[in-house]
Amino acid sequence: MTLPIITYGGTVTADPVTGTAYDVRFTQPDVVTDVIRAAKDHANIEPIFFTFEDGRDWIRWDPSRMTVGVEVFLSKRGAKDRRLRPILGDDPLDVRTVHYVSILAKRPDLVAFRAENQVTMMHVAHFLSTDPGTPGLDWLEFHHPDGTKAAAVQRLRADVKAHRLVAFGDNHNDAPMFEIADEAHAVQNSVPELVAIATSVIDHHEDDAVARFIASEMAGVSRS
Repeated sequence: MTLPIITYGGTVTADPVTGTAYDVRFTQPDVVTDVIRAAKDHANIEPIFFTFEDGRDWIRWDPSRMTVGVEVFLSKRGAKDRRLRPILGDDPLDVRTVHYVSILAKRPDLVAFRAENQVTMMHVAHFLSTDPGTPGLDWLEFHHPDGTKAAAVQRLRADVKAHRLVAFGDNHNDAPMFEIADEAHAVQNSVPELVAIATSVIDHHEDDAVARFIASEMAGVSRS
């Protein structure tokens, strides 16, 4: 691969070989502070912070507030994930380093939390999504408005002078990217809202649908 990799929902763009990040869109510090303060009033709400410090990415959480969502999140990452770094007294969270925030909880709790903090949410891009890998728990994720997949793809498209954009996705945070793409293909297991704006629906993601689609397209180009 030679094209830069867009990851963390569009907040980080990195070199595909070295992994070095050269474009990080940090969440506004005052937004992070407000969310931390608001979460303390909800027993089932606790944010998980994705930070970029010392030239690398980390996953940070408060071990004194282990909600069901945090426990499920950590169990799926495994102890060997090099990014795991709890927030401790001698290693506090620097809100200036946060580029992505996830809250994993039951949907009614997330809807209520978002409604209570609607003024704060006006200053970020935020998505309420369902993930089949966490049944019974949904995701409220937010970050800087310029850190969406759509914004990052637009910057990359300009940098490489691409004349055509083909997008693939499955969830709500892919919608802005689909809206700017020349072609937008949803995998079979996509949320209905994404299917509604897709150019087409391809096979299930567990069947390597995206990779097979790209391979087929490239084979066609080679033949021509």
